[in-house]
Amino acid sequence: MKRQKENITLRPVTKDDAQLLTNWWNDGRVMEHAGFPNGLGQSVEETRRQIENWENSPGAFFIIEIDGVPVGETSFSLDGKATAYPGWKICEASYQNLGHGPKLIRMLFDFIFSDKRTNEKIQVDKIFWDTTLDNRRAQHVYEEKLHACKVRIVKDAFIDQLGNKRSAVEYEITREEFYGASS
Repeated sequence: MKRQKENITLRPVTKDDAQLLTNWWNDGRVMEHAGFPNGLGQSVEETRRQIENWENSPGAFFIIEIDGVPVGETSFSLDGKATAYPGWKICEASYQNLGHGPKLIRMLFDFIFSDKRTNEKIQVDKIFWDTTLDNRRAQHVYEEKLHACKVRIVKDAFIDQLGNKRSAVEYEITREEFYGASS
């Protein structure tokens, strides 16, 4: 299940990654965009249990490596109705804003659409995700570089850890749109 393109590798998460993931998830700077400006406050044991749960799920959970260095994580789940729901983040600040995001998202999407295990029961035809309304840089990447379709803006989609209402922008891309946009 490992994927590599140029200097970016997506490799399956293992239990040995529990401490690294816990460090990232407990860092409010990393998790603020997901509504957790104080981090998750999660133990390594809780992270290990999450990794075990992923091992038996129809989705996948990867560590993102750039030049062999773990810099972030990405995952996706499936709904059983031909749609995948991914998430990703480059957690190491020194690797952000360098153009890696669009490349790793394309790698992930290609994996979702082409992986035999992922598509063995129901072929994934669409990928659906969201971002916070204030994340303008992500919206630029999704719309201008990936040519994803903005589905809608959801006002007050969730309340963050500090009690602030946060709005979201939802996106989707079909198999045909993705491969047409990638060429």
